[in-house]
Amino acid sequence: MWRLLTRIGITAMLLLPGWGRAVHAQPASATRPAATQPTGAGARTVRVAAVQCSSDLGEVEANRAKLAGLAEEAARQGAKIIVLPETAVTGYLSQDLKTNWHLPGWPLERTFRGKDPLPTAEPVPGPSTDFFCRLADRLDVYLTIPLLEIDRTPATQPESDGLPRLFNTVCLASPEGRLVAHYRKLTPWPYPEKSWATAGDRGVQCYDTEYGRVGLAICYDIHNILEQYEPHHIWALLYPIAWVDENHPAPWFWHRLPERVRPFGVYLIGANWSVDKPQPWFGYGFSTILSPAGEVIASAHSLYGSEIIYADIPTSTAGRSQR
Repeated sequence: MWRLLTRIGITAMLLLPGWGRAVHAQPASATRPAATQPTGAGARTVRVAAVQCSSDLGEVEANRAKLAGLAEEAARQGAKIIVLPETAVTGYLSQDLKTNWHLPGWPLERTFRGKDPLPTAEPVPGPSTDFFCRLADRLDVYLTIPLLEIDRTPATQPESDGLPRLFNTVCLASPEGRLVAHYRKLTPWPYPEKSWATAGDRGVQCYDTEYGRVGLAICYDIHNILEQYEPHHIWALLYPIAWVDENHPAPWFWHRLPERVRPFGVYLIGANWSVDKPQPWFGYGFSTILSPAGEVIASAHSLYGSEIIYADIPTSTAGRSQR
């Protein structure tokens, strides 16, 4: 499996009415403007959190309950922006990396057992987005909602065979309990996602919070998404991750990822998955929060089970005039 990762060139490349305005690749309808905050030496700060945890493939109710408990803990610790791992509501791969989502007729690597995603995938809006919007409202936080999305709109592509489209999706819920951003992963990781995922069709997705403009991206997107966000002048990238690596992932999270982010001058709040017990593969753990200078300002200390990392970062109004 790992030799194959190298051959396809992706070793260590897999990586997550109210205030504000949604900002899309195309014009979006306006909502109430964000409150301004001072910047510079006297800037106010906001506490952000990256939640690191495991999920079980297809166990949506159990995953939701776990994620809700962790979001509640982060909110108790003062976090106002909370990022959850990639497709954590639905599950991305099984914890042993042996079971993967698989649509009939789509290619599946021989290392995987296939699992039908259709009974588990959800529309947006849908039960999980409703659940986490209510939670965000109760906790008074911005909360990402990472899930496997189903779109039953008839596909126009001849190769679709009438199947609904599935997307690796992350949404953003506001403190008012509204769904304020809906992002579909633009660059699915070919190795596991070719068996189910359609490339996103909604472009980049931004939202002006009262703390600064945020953008959404998922894992493998990191290789080209920052260039796409550059015209939108985001303050922070909310970044769910489900990383897989050939070797110890520290070089990526502590060196290559900071080098990737540094030229763009944005905060990155990266929530990676974990596992419940040791596994014979690398990539879980190492959730990371980066400064605009590419400095690691918070990093997970555990590999197994759940952990929340926090950072108090200056707020920003940068980019709000760039409309």
